[in-house]
Amino acid sequence: MIIGLVVHPTRPEAAKVSQRLVSAADELGIEVVAAADDADQLAGVHSDGSATPDLLVSIGGDGTVLEAVQRGLVLDVPILGINLGRVGFLAEIEQTEIPLMLERLVSGDWEVEERMTLRAEIDDGPGAYALNDVVISKRVSQRLVGLAVEVDGKPFRTFRADGIVVASPTGSTAYSFSAGGPAVAPQLQAIIMSAVAPHSLFSRSLIFEPDRVLRFTASSDRPIGVEVDATTLGELENGQSVTVARGDKTSRFATFGRQRFPHTLQHKLGLDGG
Repeated sequence: MIIGLVVHPTRPEAAKVSQRLVSAADELGIEVVAAADDADQLAGVHSDGSATPDLLVSIGGDGTVLEAVQRGLVLDVPILGINLGRVGFLAEIEQTEIPLMLERLVSGDWEVEERMTLRAEIDDGPGAYALNDVVISKRVSQRLVGLAVEVDGKPFRTFRADGIVVASPTGSTAYSFSAGGPAVAPQLQAIIMSAVAPHSLFSRSLIFEPDRVLRFTASSDRPIGVEVDATTLGELENGQSVTVARGDKTSRFATFGRQRFPHTLQHKLGLDGG
């Protein structure tokens, strides 16, 4: 079995945990590979080169998982997150569980769960896949932007707001949740749209069927940025649009049959105490 590592680049704890994983993996006959930069920093880790791992293990917070997701989409391999962050909605296990995790991987005692992605494409510009969300938002503080929204090619309404978040079910507990959107079980198929601080009496989030195509057109001359999973995709000029729809690729996550979504939400948000 080959495991690919994706490690948080600046946290010393991530390097220490990675080294413990490498040592434990070696005892079980598991080969560990990583991108050249990570491999150079970790003893016993080979540069991935032409080797395709059976899965990618991210060590860090949710941001590190999102980086692993992008690599996983290219390699078509599942992701497993080890949480070093504070919340870690995307991480499956805690660092203390690494030895048991490796044993279960070797024995085949794990499953793969598929999550829908979003695909964002700027007119005459770049495109990218998102596991969590696409954020279309103002670049200048204290100034609202105008965004005309179309659904399946038909005008819906124009929002004046700080921006709009378009989230997948997996991303519903990220920025979308902070913007007032619902928490949606990640196994579902849906597109969630939430306006951020809208200048309107209508401020509710909307949940669309997964096959809807949403189009957002800049209707003001103020700069509007487009970010995909917190990575800048580009900017919209007045009259320019970005289209967001379900991605034609799914992100795959390794799972050990942990607690289902309501219990995860309860634990991660500290709702256990009632």
